[in-house]
Amino acid sequence: MKKLIATLLSAAVAVSLLAGCGSSAGGGTSSNQSAEAEAPADAAAGDQAEAEAPADAAAGDQAEAEAPADAAAGDQAEAEAPADAAADTTAAAQVADAAGDGELQSLAAPTLNLAGGLKEPEELEEPDEMTQDETDKLDRAMRAYTPPADSLLKNQAKNFYYYSQMDKTEQTIYDALLMCATDPTDTNNAVVATIDVDPTTREFAEKEFTAYYGMLYDHPELFWLYNGAECDISVGAPRVQPGNGSYNVYFFYQEPYEDFEEKMTAFNDAADAFLADIDKDASDVEIAKEIHDKLIETVTYNTPVMNDNSENGFANLAHTAYGALVADSDGNPNYAVCDGYSQAYVYLLQQCGIDATVMVGIAGNTKDTAGGHAWSLVKLDGDWYEVDSTWDDAGSLDEAVEGIKATDPYSYGYFKEALLDPDYRNKVQHYLCNLTTPEITNFKVDDYFAYQSKDQKHLFTVLGDSVHIRAGNDTGGYDIYGLVVGMAPQAEGTAYRMR
Repeated sequence: MKKLIATLLSAAVAVSLLAGCGSSAGGGTSSNQSAEAEAPADAAAGDQAEAEAPADAAAGDQAEAEAPADAAAGDQAEAEAPADAAADTTAAAQVADAAGDGELQSLAAPTLNLAGGLKEPEELEEPDEMTQDETDKLDRAMRAYTPPADSLLKNQAKNFYYYSQMDKTEQTIYDALLMCATDPTDTNNAVVATIDVDPTTREFAEKEFTAYYGMLYDHPELFWLYNGAECDISVGAPRVQPGNGSYNVYFFYQEPYEDFEEKMTAFNDAADAFLADIDKDASDVEIAKEIHDKLIETVTYNTPVMNDNSENGFANLAHTAYGALVADSDGNPNYAVCDGYSQAYVYLLQQCGIDATVMVGIAGNTKDTAGGHAWSLVKLDGDWYEVDSTWDDAGSLDEAVEGIKATDPYSYGYFKEALLDPDYRNKVQHYLCNLTTPEITNFKVDDYFAYQSKDQKHLFTVLGDSVHIRAGNDTGGYDIYGLVVGMAPQAEGTAYRMR
């Protein structure tokens, strides 16, 4: 009797998780931490056995359909489902009966949401207008301010990409912001920047936005400023300006950040601990992979914050490298959304002397369903690569598959088998690692990501096509981020694809 080989066209199983952005796609909670709610990996084998096709549905068919792995390739070619059969497939698997012995049970794809976390920015505003008395007060504060002897900011980056791409005015604002950011504990830490752009114009607002977010993407250690998570830098423009085409703008704190030393120390300690077992003598390519893999095993995707559209949700530390490496604002350890994953990845690479920076935009299964998202760019041997560590975190796939365990144990068994297969899981956890910009912009699943079930009955994938579109003129409420990421390099490296 001919062996039965089924093809699963899994458009619905597919996806990648957008951390902290609108929809969700593939990686949500990390594989090791999804075990908090479900059976741990070492128990999965037993669960899988319980969840295999029920005897009344498939026991007899499966015994007939078993085939050794070395025979699968040839049989599969004979048994591929014709194209006209595939057209009917939507959320479930199309099952091909090669021997004409009756139809096998279809695999029902689990429902995955593309997860993100990136929120739309607020409207740009011009700085507050300051009276002469307010200006004099800030000048006195600057003269009285004494910088701390030892800075808690430890970024070891060789280059800060976005700064290098800015014009003179943007760099001047960036420098002033960064100087102010070095010590948020003292309201006397005020800095004045002299620029050639009128601060009452939209041009200034755009340059300030560019400088501010460029600084945050270059310096993920400034987590407490991102989205106003812990405190804010205020900006003011004197009513009386020096004239001659120059303008003064002041940057200062309205309130001090009381917990700076505690949280900054915790962040530094967490980064050091994370990197303690990373082989820094290895090549940049190997270091980047080690960090990527450890990060997605360490961090859990923070779905509650992703779904929280309130001001508190926007300002939650889950959006920052602190959330990924330490804890979110509620104290949940290593609990982050997409901008937390991407900023942590960049910071850890910087500490190893590898150039990297943050990318933001929209992502999803299609452009129409895409939501705000953040990912990373890394430079390896002179070439840039795109990496989405959030979606590479296969934990959301584990969670989605567990969701169908009770309702569809037949499908559950096969999906669980795939995710427990070390070789296949390795593919899933690197599918958006070290891609070119065109590849990640319109990602297409191909045969490389197909999984052949051990009983040779099903050929399927747990991934799906997706888009990652950089912020710009056609990304809805996220267009304004294009002022910054429009300066980012195109990723053209192909030597270190993770496949």
